[in-house]
Amino acid sequence: MKDAKFIHVDGIKTRYFEAGKGDPLVLIHGGHFGSYYNAYHWSLNFDDLASHFRVLALDKIGQGHTDNPNSDGDYTMTKTIEHVYGFLRSVGAEKVTLMGHSRGALPAARIAADHPDLVKAVILLDTNTLAADHPSTPTNFYAKLDENPPPTPNEEFVRREPEANSYSKTHITADFVEEMLAIARLPKILEARKKTEQLMNRQFIPDARKKKYETLDMIRDGRLKAPTLILWGLNDPSAPVVLGHQLFQHISYAVPRTQFHVFNHAGHYLFREHARELDRLVVNFVQEATAG
Repeated sequence: MKDAKFIHVDGIKTRYFEAGKGDPLVLIHGGHFGSYYNAYHWSLNFDDLASHFRVLALDKIGQGHTDNPNSDGDYTMTKTIEHVYGFLRSVGAEKVTLMGHSRGALPAARIAADHPDLVKAVILLDTNTLAADHPSTPTNFYAKLDENPPPTPNEEFVRREPEANSYSKTHITADFVEEMLAIARLPKILEARKKTEQLMNRQFIPDARKKKYETLDMIRDGRLKAPTLILWGLNDPSAPVVLGHQLFQHISYAVPRTQFHVFNHAGHYLFREHARELDRLVVNFVQEATAG
């Protein structure tokens, strides 16, 4: 993934990568404000998918090299969804496939439900942010990983989350770590982490929970029209596979063209751990689900 581009989305300078031709496939990474998730997380999938689609991968607001929100009140899932939708409009993407991982899956599903004429297929990966709450979901998984941070982020610290969230660590390549480390040391990311510490429990989590259940209700009521593919890692420690089963049941009742695939020996990073196999599933699903 080279030659990053920048575009202003409602005043927010936004980094993204673009390659390929054809129908647009927009990749929405996970994480929240100040976390080290960014568009480069798709680096093992990007070129392969770009041989089939016009692929766009953006840094969400307050992550990667995209600007932080303009006010404390915008550190919300609501603003994240608005930013992703604004990005789609700014780059002129129509009849898109949205592929969202973890905390990027709720924006994908919500935009598809809000704008059915815009979205022709949805792909959801390992997301406890969209799936209904379940007692098997660990409540302090990420909090433990953030304990005792070094004064300046180092390689060991930025590796904590992907190592803890993966079945295999072979996908944690040097370039992947280098990108996360560079982002971790950006003043804007340090600022976003401080804001998130203050606002996570009293603002971000309640808003994300509200958007989750609003979106699940919309799906139940038939507002999601697009064929939907759900992908999950059997060995995901932060989003147990039972969440995927429940989400599949919920969506499949309302969307006939819904599929659920589980990858063995895969954690939260299944899209990197099984990149080629996942890419083939995505390409085949989109081509077949949207034929005609």
